[in-house]
Amino acid sequence: MFNWVVFITLVSISIPGTIISSILLNNKTASGKREVPVIVAIILQLVFLSVFVALGVALINKISLPTENIFISSWIEAALVGIGCSITHILIYYVFFRPLLGKAFYKIEKHRNSIGIANRILYASVVEELIFRWGIMSLLLWLTQSFLTEGISVATSVVVSSLIFTLAHYQGSSIAGKSFTLYSYIFIGNMLVGIICGWQFYNNGIIAAILVHMCFHLILYPFEVKVLKSQLNNLSK
Repeated sequence: MFNWVVFITLVSISIPGTIISSILLNNKTASGKREVPVIVAIILQLVFLSVFVALGVALINKISLPTENIFISSWIEAALVGIGCSITHILIYYVFFRPLLGKAFYKIEKHRNSIGIANRILYASVVEELIFRWGIMSLLLWLTQSFLTEGISVATSVVVSSLIFTLAHYQGSSIAGKSFTLYSYIFIGNMLVGIICGWQFYNNGIIAAILVHMCFHLILYPFEVKVLKSQLNNLSK
């Protein structure tokens, strides 16, 4: 039986971010595209999201999950995993890729910063997890658990949903340029987040995956601001 309480709860937590995202997109008119009224943008985004939320709700009782709490089993685990995910990404990005990316590094920082931290916390972290983990990964688990062993089914679902998640980020990140190094970073960075969030969704619940994604952006943000301020200071000298 369809669980309307879960459906309404998950759609509801996406509303604040959807409002912020719609307002932000409505203000970006430099491309010359006709503005869409904010209320229309909000409704369209919620309808689109609702399809994936409904998919997950319909399948959640048909797939095998080790956690009884589909929302979250351990807040501490989610927070620690989120911190670990962010630190790992920071080391990969700032230590390894920064000297290789050249000017593209600052373009990535500016693009990410232009999205806004509120938008990244309330929209990207929530909506992306509901789409790629709750909706798509649940579908993959349902499709594979009937003919694959549990371990292979889970690994396949985590990796494939992470690949789709990564591909969805290529268009936005390509604003920084087109190079093998940049594409490698986009792939590695997004696959890292996707795999860890997928693992947390399966083992700890969908809110755990959202929390990991939030920690990723929250911990990354101060480094990003520091880099942009340093660049601005160097340009003003």
